[in-house]
Amino acid sequence: MTENIIDVAIVGGGVSGVYTGWRLLTSDLSGSELSQFADETGKLNVQVFELSDRIGGRLISLDPPEMNGIKAEFGGMRYLTNQPLVSGLIDKLKLANKPFPVSGDENIYYLRGKHLRHRDFKNPKDVPYRLSWQEQGKTPGQLIAEAIDVLIPGGAHLSKEQWQDVKENYKFNGRFLWELGFWNILAEVMSSEAFKFILDAGGYDTTMTNWNAAEALPWYLADFGPEVQYRTLLNGMESVPLTVAQKFIEAGGDVHTAHRLNTFFKQEDGTIRLQFDGKEDVVARHLVLAMPRRALELLDDDNEFLLEPTVRELVPTVTPHPMFKLFLCYRYPWWQDAGVNNGRSVTDLPVRQVYYFGSEETGQTAYNPEMRDSLVMASYDDGANVGFWRGLAEKGHSTTHCFPDSDEPRWNRYTCPSAMITHAQRQLKLVHDLEYIPEPYAAGFQDWGQDPFGGAWNSWNIHVKAWEVREKIVHPLNDWPVYIVGEAYSAAQGWIEGALQTAEKLLTEQFRI
Repeated sequence: MTENIIDVAIVGGGVSGVYTGWRLLTSDLSGSELSQFADETGKLNVQVFELSDRIGGRLISLDPPEMNGIKAEFGGMRYLTNQPLVSGLIDKLKLANKPFPVSGDENIYYLRGKHLRHRDFKNPKDVPYRLSWQEQGKTPGQLIAEAIDVLIPGGAHLSKEQWQDVKENYKFNGRFLWELGFWNILAEVMSSEAFKFILDAGGYDTTMTNWNAAEALPWYLADFGPEVQYRTLLNGMESVPLTVAQKFIEAGGDVHTAHRLNTFFKQEDGTIRLQFDGKEDVVARHLVLAMPRRALELLDDDNEFLLEPTVRELVPTVTPHPMFKLFLCYRYPWWQDAGVNNGRSVTDLPVRQVYYFGSEETGQTAYNPEMRDSLVMASYDDGANVGFWRGLAEKGHSTTHCFPDSDEPRWNRYTCPSAMITHAQRQLKLVHDLEYIPEPYAAGFQDWGQDPFGGAWNSWNIHVKAWEVREKIVHPLNDWPVYIVGEAYSAAQGWIEGALQTAEKLLTEQFRI
């Protein structure tokens, strides 16, 4: 019996995976070698295989219990208006969106045991850091933008092509930027207190680590520049991959969940045989691995493709970073008592960032309209702080690829242990300088350091010419029809934009779509 051969098998049901499948089934193949495999209708046989029981990857938008009209974003929660691919995709899909506020004058900063408002950064005596006179009176964003301008004069206004020239040719103290760490070069142009201030008040630890300076500098300007506008989707960011997946299915594609890829190998005829845990083998002419570094490393140790010297050198060029999110549901927005209602507050406590996701439009009781169920992301943290919360999780807890009863509410798999809630409540009172806050009626958390993701985002390592890796890793070996896409090896790490960048690179440069 002749075995059915899939034209393109895609492993990974995140954005890059389902987007690649959708584009393959809805694009003109006339200029592509893939056209020879199309059926009489001009369509390819494209199938997506996903480890977990859901499509979406690191995008998870949940409905909080007993709360209408508000989404809890357990994964990616926003996009940037200066990101053309994701902005264009959202427009094409006609997904309703809205602004995503981050910082306002009233937002709280609780640093080194002192309470400040965002507006207080203008007053040097209020900031509990020993900044130089040149560094005083500025926000963390302004400080880092000025530091980058000292390192790369006019860097904020360089084009993509000009930045590429800087990455390849610019030297700082006799060394190329890709040979230096981000922390290393910032330490040359700012005081240690200013660096600590940016680290604490910026809310993120891993973005300030010592990663590849050539990639970190333009990444930071693009993500945190003064003109950046954040937006989010009314129905949750997960609606991007879900909508794309639905269109992929409507175009004739197949999606298979609960498929754990163990290994794959090349057969004598050049096709790829995929072996899944407890499932039938699949044979494909082309294999797309829409997977981050950690997921690739979890494949069988004897995988011939991954053992090839070129691939072994490319895969570890990035470092995954864990992130943690904790959501608490309350019967009313108690944080308004502290004078905040949207955006975020930041602290050097383990909760790090607190985001106010909003309240239901109408209250539960007619006699008290202020009693409106409300949602707060009580902790958004990364790096070492994830370990604090991980220590409070139950042994063996995992939300990344379990298969619960289909009738069970999705929120239930993310339920918090009581110890985690207790610590969060204590820190929230400190941050908001309140003696009392009510007990939450529901809570959920997500640890993105768990396998198979290994992290919420990835950064380029020092001594790596990232632009060369981005070219090679899409199709590492000429004699293997195996491709790698996803956020991890992109120029927009940590964003949907990065996943789309690598998918488009595969589609246009390798498949000639």
